[in-house]
Amino acid sequence: MSAQIPCDLAPELLDEFFAEADEHLTGIREALIQLEASVGKPEPDARILEELSLQIHSFKGISAIAGLAPGEAVAHAAEDLLRVLMRGKAVLTREGLESLAAAAQKLEQVVAAYRLRQPMPELASFLANLQQQCAPPSPSAAAPTLEPSSTSASDPLLLAKIEAAKERGLLWKYSFSPSRELDAQGVNVNSVRKRLSSAGEILTGTPIVHGTAITFEFLVATREAPADLSAWEAQGIRVQPADQLPAQPSPDALTATPSLGEVESSPFLAPSHVVRVDLKRLDELMRITSELVIHRSRLDAQLGRLNGGAGRTDLSGVHEVSINLGRSLRELREAITRVRLVPVAEIFARMPFVVRDLARQTQKRVRLKFEGQATAIDKYLIERLKDPLLHLVRNAFSHGVEPPQERAAAGKPEEATIELKASTVGDSVVIQVRDDGQGIDPGAIVQRAAKLGLELPPTADQESILKILCATGFSTRDDADRAAGRGVGMAVVSAAVRDLGGHLALESTPGRGTQFTLRLPLTLAIAETLIVSAAGQTCAVPQSFVTEILHATEDQVQMVNGIEVIPFRAGVLPIVRLSGLFRLGGAAKPQRYLLVITSERGSVGLLTEEVLGRREVVVSALRDPLTRVPAVSGATELGDGKPVLILDGAALTAGHVRPPERFTTPAERN
Repeated sequence: MSAQIPCDLAPELLDEFFAEADEHLTGIREALIQLEASVGKPEPDARILEELSLQIHSFKGISAIAGLAPGEAVAHAAEDLLRVLMRGKAVLTREGLESLAAAAQKLEQVVAAYRLRQPMPELASFLANLQQQCAPPSPSAAAPTLEPSSTSASDPLLLAKIEAAKERGLLWKYSFSPSRELDAQGVNVNSVRKRLSSAGEILTGTPIVHGTAITFEFLVATREAPADLSAWEAQGIRVQPADQLPAQPSPDALTATPSLGEVESSPFLAPSHVVRVDLKRLDELMRITSELVIHRSRLDAQLGRLNGGAGRTDLSGVHEVSINLGRSLRELREAITRVRLVPVAEIFARMPFVVRDLARQTQKRVRLKFEGQATAIDKYLIERLKDPLLHLVRNAFSHGVEPPQERAAAGKPEEATIELKASTVGDSVVIQVRDDGQGIDPGAIVQRAAKLGLELPPTADQESILKILCATGFSTRDDADRAAGRGVGMAVVSAAVRDLGGHLALESTPGRGTQFTLRLPLTLAIAETLIVSAAGQTCAVPQSFVTEILHATEDQVQMVNGIEVIPFRAGVLPIVRLSGLFRLGGAAKPQRYLLVITSERGSVGLLTEEVLGRREVVVSALRDPLTRVPAVSGATELGDGKPVLILDGAALTAGHVRPPERFTTPAERN
């Protein structure tokens, strides 16, 4: 690794640089994905090449301003590579696209190291490789393919030109080290190249890494000896006779393109075409809004107590203030939430590079499909979901997808499909990772768990299999590779989803494929709820899960196959009693309310004694494992200082709640 580059920009300018750099990196990735369709074509898509070139050129410009010489050098080398394509001097091959993708990964590495104050990655051999790919072809040669080769190192025409210029004493080496000061004067690598071209013929150009700096060394066959060396030095260009050829990189260095999977994950990529806002400032706004919601709840509590006494007619104005305060708070919350929301495409865009790298190491053929990339979720969730989704995609590739021969024998297309889908359901976001591979064999999973000494479930249903897969240390392999086998991937996924207040579900059919579903709150701070109570216990139900509220009586409750149900439309609806959910006693009221709770898993009725109204509440996650129960997703307070549990609609509809003891009917009590 190279030395660390100091960050001497003002903090606000440095934040601006990182935000703009992330935007350009996002644009580069998107253009590379589109460019894949041009592989092997005589003429790549000019529009995509121009967009890619513009993004890389812009990145190079802001790198020069920030003094990030390694980023400027990589971007410049990638520009040269693109120039060969745009001038029609090469055909884009798969290897050439990999080289451009590797350049994008190197740019991410450089930005990540700069942001985290870490040493820069080694770039010398990588830059030399890109430079060799841009070497001019022999005039009699056909258009080359854009792939790693050592053309300039073995080109006899180029070597002859070098020797001829050297014998005449007209071979000179020009060294240029870019800087922010020179860039402010309009002196950069492009302007230096242009000036050198007017002085003679540029035979080679090589970027050299010196610790934290980059120097471009050009070997030029001049028409005459440079007359005024001081004029060159004034522009940061050192001129000296080339007594010997610069050392050529080794063949291994020329052909070694970094594996995309070996590059460390980059920092969170900021969304494009949006106003950049410091996340800490948004968090502070959300904190203030949360406090206002609590104050409004306390005001309502005080008004409720005062309404029971004297002076009720004097409180109309206060009631009006409370209504207006609630309206303003809702508008403020919605506005802040919109600012925080970013598209899940920010995560999905990384996956093609991961799959492409894994495919290069195996014989598997995989096609990625995306659906719902415009689905917007909280920016905090985007950052926290990066690693879990990466693990799920890697597992789908390594454990789910079969080799082409096995797929053909099973009557499947040789090319497998991994699909990432995102959608919103009420106040939740649902992300699904599905593959059409071999599926999960429950018996094999249970046997493997027994071999590893893990606790075995009583049944081998989907939920039990998921618990085994998410157990720390569980792996279906005895050996590990870069993609899977260490027994931590699904544990990471489960922990991240749990910490975010979400749920992870598994659906798998042997021979047909596997689907993991992540259900998460759209935003984590404030939620619209219905306040209900039974047997003195008050709870909040997220309004997004409630589709209907009906009146119900105890006489309507029936027992079917050991499950309490109630007539509903043309059929029956299973019910869960709020009082039975927490094992509460007390006399049952004959008249009750039935909240119809609905999610993608189905519907269930929540039987409660009172519906106290609608309320915006501040959600507090229950992070202590001892306080986590399947039916509860969080807690809040309504202004009186007492905690109120927030029920989990998804868990209720999925049957994750133990059936409560049935209340006796009036006929049974008699």
